[in-house]
Amino acid sequence: MILNRYFLKSIFSYTASVSVIFLLIIVSSRSIQYLDQAARGEINPEVVFWIILFRLPEFGQIILPLSFFIGIVLTLGKLRSESEFIVMEQNGFSFKRLHSLLIACSILICVVIFSLSFWLTPKFDLQIKDMLQQKTLKEKIIALTPGEFHRINESILLYSKESSNANLTKVFIKNKSKDNQATEFFLFAQNAYVEGAKEESMHLNNGSVFFLDDTEKFSTLSFEEMKLKVEIESSNNIKNEEEPNSLDSSNTSWLLSLCAMTIISIFLAVPLSNASPREGRYKRVLPALLVFSLYLGLLIASRGVSELSAVNQINSMVLIHLFFLIIACYLYLRINQRA
Repeated sequence: MILNRYFLKSIFSYTASVSVIFLLIIVSSRSIQYLDQAARGEINPEVVFWIILFRLPEFGQIILPLSFFIGIVLTLGKLRSESEFIVMEQNGFSFKRLHSLLIACSILICVVIFSLSFWLTPKFDLQIKDMLQQKTLKEKIIALTPGEFHRINESILLYSKESSNANLTKVFIKNKSKDNQATEFFLFAQNAYVEGAKEESMHLNNGSVFFLDDTEKFSTLSFEEMKLKVEIESSNNIKNEEEPNSLDSSNTSWLLSLCAMTIISIFLAVPLSNASPREGRYKRVLPALLVFSLYLGLLIASRGVSELSAVNQINSMVLIHLFFLIIACYLYLRINQRA
């Protein structure tokens, strides 16, 4: 029992450490992507943090198998480089016992992946879609980038020199209706703002409106205060959407594929981490990481090929698993021949 606890503690500590490192890397890269979209006015800057937070379970589905694999390689590399594994074998820690503990750990990892996929990820995806859908006029105004033209809807094009929250300065608006050419006008205003969070009108101060009159000549109308109604178009109706079916064939096959990869990676990690004490604990990490990256990359590529049907995608994933299982058997044979 003492050897089991010592071994499992080392496995999970390495897995947790590697998971945190990879999670920070992915979060940093995605943060740059979302902040760039916020700078262009595509999303509300206030929701960037929440979008990244809600995507953590999705990241965890990929990070956990990779971290578990590297944790095995680092643990066995450490035990063999310091000759601890020889002492453990002499005290009854057999090869069969090693694999039994690792398979039990992999089942626990698979349970966590199932929980993330079937419970947290679908719910958080709806939250992300709801946040990315800028439903109110005020949210659209807040997300505008000063000095650039932005399309509020199909008919209104807006430009502002300066922006502070929902207050705009030196505003230009072009309104063009597809149905009626007579409704086209240009508007200049010193200030523009939206009061309520759910208001669908923009308040304009100290400006002028240029429009075509009945004789098709431009006319000018100056104003001190004006209220412009803006219709916000919704790209998709989140409220009427049903919760996505997390048990469809593509998601289920991908989830089962991740679980199969987690278990098969044990039989790859054990022989790949077989190093002599002179070689050091980190010598086999890079080759093992390259093998796992190829494994995961092939699975992602087979899933991402949209031309393939669901049956063909499943068949391709099964072939990939069989291929790496054969590689694992070959590595075990090499170890037995050396012994």
